[in-house]
Amino acid sequence: MDAGEKIKVGVVDDHDLLVAGVRALLSTQNSPARFIAGAATVPGLLRTRHQLDVALLDVRLHDGSSAEENIRTLDKYGFAVLLYADRSHREAAPILARSPARGLVWKNDPALQLLRAIVAVAKGERWIPPNCGRPVDLTHRETEVLRLYATGMKYAETAAALDPPVSVESVKTYLSRIRKRYADAGRPASTRMELRQRALEDGLIAPENGET
Repeated sequence: MDAGEKIKVGVVDDHDLLVAGVRALLSTQNSPARFIAGAATVPGLLRTRHQLDVALLDVRLHDGSSAEENIRTLDKYGFAVLLYADRSHREAAPILARSPARGLVWKNDPALQLLRAIVAVAKGERWIPPNCGRPVDLTHRETEVLRLYATGMKYAETAAALDPPVSVESVKTYLSRIRKRYADAGRPASTRMELRQRALEDGLIAPENGET
């Protein structure tokens, strides 16, 4: 991108109103960026054959694609990926941390925040919102304990279901370590419900009907 040239932005979002809102924002006279194309899917954006500086990507699309798959595809084309998510989409921060995406903005952030994020990622910088938790690196055994306990098993049931089985006290020790790892990453998990939410966020267990 040449100095003084506006940042070329493409948007992937399957809500027309949101795409229109970003288009309107980038059309203002003082905007550092300009809207180039919008599409409901990543393949749809790529079919426009536009060269972009930044791709604004909704974390959740309804075409069955995964956010990380979409990020890798856009990154392969040389676009700086800026994630766009609702604050209730708790998987957004972990996805940002473990993918080539450059940043994350929340859908209820002020418009100026989005513009600043676009400028930052276009310059090769990272844009990480405040209180955006980091991923947690669990051992294989800690992962298994969390999976079992987060599905509703009691201590004794979790201990017996492991291969090889362990004592109840060992399960409690593992859970204590897991909670500390999440707390250190800025993602508190002091209760069973919070542990379940962290396991959902990190893709360790599948959501039940109506669960996000």
